[in-house]
Amino acid sequence: MWKYLVYSTLIIVNSVHGKTDTMKLLPKNNEKNASEFNSITDCIISISDKELFFMPTVAILKQAENNIKENLFINELIDKLTLFNIPQIIVEEIDNEENHELYINSLTIAFIETCDDINKIDFNKVDRAMRFLITISDSTKDKCIENLQEIGESISHDAVTFIFRSNEADINEMFTIFPKIDGNTCKEVVDEPKHINTCINGTLDNDDIFPIKNPGNLNKCPFKVGMSTLFPFSTMKNKEKLKLYDRVDDIKGSDFEIMKIINEYFNATLEIYYIFKTEENPYSDVEFIPFVINGSLDACAGGIYRIYGDIVEYSGIYVSQGIFWVYYVEREDRSWQNLMHKLNDIYIFMIFYISYSIIWCLIRLFDGEAVSLMKTLLYCWGALVGASSLQDPRSRKQKFLTLMYLIMCIYLSAYVSMQFYAFLTITAPPHTFKTNSDVMESGRTAYLKDITKYFISDERYTRFANKSADCVSFLDCSEKTLLYNGLTVILQGFFYNFQAATAVNDEARILRATENILTVYNEMIIRKDSPLVEKFQKVMQRLFEAGITRRLFTEAIGISVVAKAKSANTNMISSSYSCQAGCSITLKQFAGVFYAWIFGCIISSVVFILEIFLKREKRLLTKIE
Repeated sequence: MWKYLVYSTLIIVNSVHGKTDTMKLLPKNNEKNASEFNSITDCIISISDKELFFMPTVAILKQAENNIKENLFINELIDKLTLFNIPQIIVEEIDNEENHELYINSLTIAFIETCDDINKIDFNKVDRAMRFLITISDSTKDKCIENLQEIGESISHDAVTFIFRSNEADINEMFTIFPKIDGNTCKEVVDEPKHINTCINGTLDNDDIFPIKNPGNLNKCPFKVGMSTLFPFSTMKNKEKLKLYDRVDDIKGSDFEIMKIINEYFNATLEIYYIFKTEENPYSDVEFIPFVINGSLDACAGGIYRIYGDIVEYSGIYVSQGIFWVYYVEREDRSWQNLMHKLNDIYIFMIFYISYSIIWCLIRLFDGEAVSLMKTLLYCWGALVGASSLQDPRSRKQKFLTLMYLIMCIYLSAYVSMQFYAFLTITAPPHTFKTNSDVMESGRTAYLKDITKYFISDERYTRFANKSADCVSFLDCSEKTLLYNGLTVILQGFFYNFQAATAVNDEARILRATENILTVYNEMIIRKDSPLVEKFQKVMQRLFEAGITRRLFTEAIGISVVAKAKSANTNMISSSYSCQAGCSITLKQFAGVFYAWIFGCIISSVVFILEIFLKREKRLLTKIE
């Protein structure tokens, strides 16, 4: 437990036990002696400002009762901390079992008068969460560095920093000890104390106070990485012949390129080993995890997810990709059947045509004029299609009725013309699905692999998946979708290749639903006790923030493939409206009209010839009679 020294007016809250302890100030000497530590206490205030955040605490380790210099240092430090409203607490010893939570946002400070006193601190009790700043009053820096080397192994991984008072009162140098990898034995050893920062009059040269101490230079020692296969993260030739933990040299993919960057950062020798993982179901294979735990592998990659619990560490998200529905589409060809489908509202004009004919006959009968219903229907139809004129109106009401009917004929002509124009110049877009609900309500057959199709626990999706047809792999499911106008679920990494390969005339034949079924986030795994964990995660975060991991992911798929897929997708949608502003109609587009005219001419010629023969026969019969 923390052991508190009581001093007067300052009230301190013990954040661990919830008690309030009253402390009394230690005996002070004159102001001249107190100013001896002015520069170094200013440095501690600056360090506190950078290291402490919400609800900070400075823990001051009191080691001796009658050490005058230590008392002066502590008194002046307390005055400065109080001036800046920084809570402080004085302790007599360190206990890393009872007070772990206090270390999370606290700064522990100890004062050492001479370099020989360094060994009096029990560094075995230093908690990994603690930030321990040791102030050394001795100006014989070279001797102190020798003493630091003696205790190097006990603090090489802890956040322990030493701050030396220089011969010049205003300059204070900060040192710490780092571990390093021996290039000959590839084992971790202690490096000599390293100067990391300088504080002059309370101003720090840089932000390095408690730097990450894990080795960053492997000195060409092996960096062993397990690699599974999943396009575009990693692909290997003849992977079917490989066994678990086989050495691999011929490999491609975005994860391999990322590992080359990290390997260069660590100055290591990259060694790739094969690990088996089912591409369609990564949850089923965990045989390679013991190789990570026992140290045979430093890290694993190849399209891996955060699915292995806390037995390993993770690199952090470096790329994400969607899982979504894809479906087959084909633009409708131009045909007269499609044209008639576009003219499905023409029945309204037929109603007006019949109504006009009946009203015309009734008006003529009312006016006492002779009228023929068949003749009226024939003339009205001819006027409607622009082939003949209407019957001559003889009264004002007949003229008014005829005028209204002619106006309707003009509207019909405009309507048919617009439909012809749209039919001949604007290609309609295919029917698309935006949401997952649209896909499942489409009535199409889904092709899904039996052992992997229940990857989410959504009740509606499960019901739809129960009705799906079976396929054996991503490739087989995709081919059946293409052949049978169906649906399937695909990873974004596979989608671009599939869409680009199946494009016809630079237009996509495979489209995706806008909504993702699921978004997966890929993370590499690292051995939990590896000294490379923190720096590995830091490098991966920088690569991700710089967009390098996404760029490598795209390059592994193929920049030209992605560009072709996006272009084909755009063409399928946007080209449908390419003539929206107006396009010229050629004779070729009206060829059907000429064919109909030629057919009508042939029929007319046949009828004409038949009439000639019939007239001749009638004349012949007349002469005989």
